[in-house]
This record gives sequence, structure tokens and C-alpha cells, in this order.
Amino acid sequence: MQYNRYIFAQLLRTTISVTLVIVGIVWLFQTIRLLELVINRGASLTDFLVMSLSVIPLWLTIAVPIGTFVAVNWVFHRILADRELTVMQAIGLSPMQIAAAPIALGLVVTASMLVNSAFILPYSFSIYKEFQFKIRNNIPAILLQDNVFIDVVDGMTILIGNHKNSSVAENMFIHDTRDPGKIITLTAKRGMFVNQNGAPALILQDGQRAELDDDASNSAILLFDSHTLSITASGGYKSERMSVDMNEDSIANLLDPTKSPSPNYILERWAEGHYRIAAPFLALAMVLIATATILHGQIRRDLWLRRVITNIVLGVSVIVALVVSRGIVTTTPNLVMLIYAGPGVPIILSFWLLSRATRRNGAIAAQNSEIPA
Repeated sequence: MQYNRYIFAQLLRTTISVTLVIVGIVWLFQTIRLLELVINRGASLTDFLVMSLSVIPLWLTIAVPIGTFVAVNWVFHRILADRELTVMQAIGLSPMQIAAAPIALGLVVTASMLVNSAFILPYSFSIYKEFQFKIRNNIPAILLQDNVFIDVVDGMTILIGNHKNSSVAENMFIHDTRDPGKIITLTAKRGMFVNQNGAPALILQDGQRAELDDDASNSAILLFDSHTLSITASGGYKSERMSVDMNEDSIANLLDPTKSPSPNYILERWAEGHYRIAAPFLALAMVLIATATILHGQIRRDLWLRRVITNIVLGVSVIVALVVSRGIVTTTPNLVMLIYAGPGVPIILSFWLLSRATRRNGAIAAQNSEIPA
């Protein structure tokens, strides 16, 4: 019907606006941390943008339900202030009929959040972790100051003449004592910092390598056009990114104990898998809580503040219950249904309240029709 499309359009616009505001605020706080990492590690603007945008699907899992919750309260408050809600009741629309638009919004948002949880989030967060690992394990020339000796790792000191860009330097001097019993000195006209097989490395060009034993009994000098030098600790450790972050794994893998990187993570991953299935229904639960609370009983302006406070308390309680249940299931897997009860119970109770209000209004209307004029 026309009024349903009218309310749905307002709800959808408000949901998008509120969600964008919430994501924007979180994005601003997140970019402060990312900027520090990017500046200190000399990453490019492209890396910064990819990292800051690829984590947004994770924030949407909470931002969207809150956005829909705020939208329902705001739109119903406006149409009540404009007496549109009163007119809808006066022409005989039942609470369930008025709730059709919010329910449709909740279903649309829930479907989109299921797609986000199952497909978009794992893919985007995997990109985020890859870029984060690459930047944190990079040792760019920007960390080195011109004409200053810097200990980049234990046993290796580097001096550069000047920078060309964030990964290329000129007139390099390297003092390497990581190999017990040997002192290695390298000089090169140019050097490029790269990531090689999971470890930072330096490609030197047009230089000289001098090797001297500790007791100065043997020495050797080698001229080279190109030489690759690994920048790792004396043990030669190469960092490898472990896929232990559950946000970048699929729901099927989370629920499969054989896919866990360690037995210690099996229960935690299992709880996260069920949480990823149940969390999208939080949007529908929040919409129905707000709708049922507003439309239950007599709709009056003097009752609005009380109902808004009730809505906020119930909405926050549902979010907290869902998050806490995930922690409980991590230690007590037999209580896995608590995760689904978080959004499931409010959905069932809200539908019951709306149906009850609709039946009661129908009974009142039937009684009034039997009264002789």
C-alpha cells in the first residue's frame, strides 16, 4: 500500500544516513591509528586507503543494526508529531499493518548483513590483514635518517647518504655482525628495501662486500653489481602471517574443527562461526523491538519518552546479550543456543506483542460496531 512505501522510504533513507554517520565516526578514530602506522612505516596513500576501507564490513555488523534501530524510533517520532500515525490508527490500520514497513526494512537489512557476514567480511578483512602484515614487516628507507647510523636489527647497522623515495636510498654503508665469528661490511651506491619470502630484505647495487674474521686472520673483498641482503635477526627468522584472525575465515571453516590452526582455537572459532550466523538477525530484532514497543498499547505523545527509554534499554540489552553469549559458548559449547536466543527471543516476543495488539484492536472495533448509533 501507499503508506507502507512512504514509511519504508523514510526508514531506508534514515537508516543509511545514521549508518554512514556511525561508520564515519569509527573511521575517523581508526584512521588515526592507521596514519601512525603508515607514516612510521612509509606506506603509500593507496595502502592507507585500502586498509581503512577494507575493515568497514566488520563495523557494519554493529553499525547497521544500530542505524535501523535509530531510524525506526526517529521516523515514528516524526510521523507521530505530524499526526500521521494518529490518522493511520483512526482509519482502522492495525499495529501489524503499520509495522509492515519496518518489518520489510528489517528483512532487507538482515539479508544484506547475511551476505556481508558470509562473503564480504572474510574477503575484505583478509585484504586488511595482508596489507597490515606487509606494512608492519617492511623496513623502508624512511625509517633511516640521512647520515645517521641506525641499528635496524640486532647485529646490523645501516647508514644511508640520502633518500630517493620511501623504499630507495643512495650511498649506503652496512655493518653486519649477525654471523658469529665474522664482521661483514658492505657499501653500495643504491639500495632498495623489499619484502622477500616473508622477511624484509635489501637489494644493493654497484657496491663492495668486505668480510673479516673476528681474529683478523682472514679477509675477503667482493665487488658486485647486485647483492641481496636479508634484514632479519641473527637467527634468520622470517615472519609468516598466521591466519588466526577469525574475521577473515569463512563460516564453514570456523565451524570445522579440522580447519583450526591450533586446537586452542577450536571452541573460540566455533562460537565465532555461530555468532556470524546469528548476528545478521540482530537488525531484524532491533527493528521489531522498537516497532512493537511503539505500537503496543495506546499511541500518545505523553508516552513517547517512556517508550524511547524502554526501547534503548531493550536494544542495548539485546546487543550485550548477543556479545556475552559468544563468550559463554567459547567456554561452554553446549550453550550454543544462547547465541541464537539473543536475536531470536526478541523477534518472537515482538511478533507476539504486535499480533496481540492487532487482535485487541480488532476486538475493540468489533464491539464498537455492535453499539447502536
